[in-house]
Amino acid sequence: MPRLVDGDNLLGSWPERGRSEGERRALAREIASLARDLKRQVVLVFDGEPPPGLDLGPDVRFSGRGHSADDLVLEILRAQVDPRGWTVVTNDRALQDRCRHAGARVERCDAFRERLTRAAPPEKPAASRDVAYWMEVFGEDEGPAD
Repeated sequence: MPRLVDGDNLLGSWPERGRSEGERRALAREIASLARDLKRQVVLVFDGEPPPGLDLGPDVRFSGRGHSADDLVLEILRAQVDPRGWTVVTNDRALQDRCRHAGARVERCDAFRERLTRAAPPEKPAASRDVAYWMEVFGEDEGPAD
């Protein structure tokens, strides 16, 4: 069953995490890995505009200026032929109610977070866009000093 994840809500409910650009990137990688493992689509939705020059992948969406992630989640659900086949991950009660009314199932962030943390992290970048992130974090190997 595909999932729609309220990314800012998930990060906000995670005690060790924040809502920084780095945390959003890390969450996008973790969710992409989980989606590959489960062989299911997982769409991650954030509030606001995407960071300039940063591609987090086709299943990461930003609500844009003047729109909320909640609105985007509902827009995505309403565009589905069968919204009953989707699960929305959020702790936002108003969004939960609206998603259920649209026919989707709801999963709390803590339950999804447990599933996400059980997934083994990749040992190396799985896609070319991940390489850019790894290079940004760890830098290029300068080689041995002379």
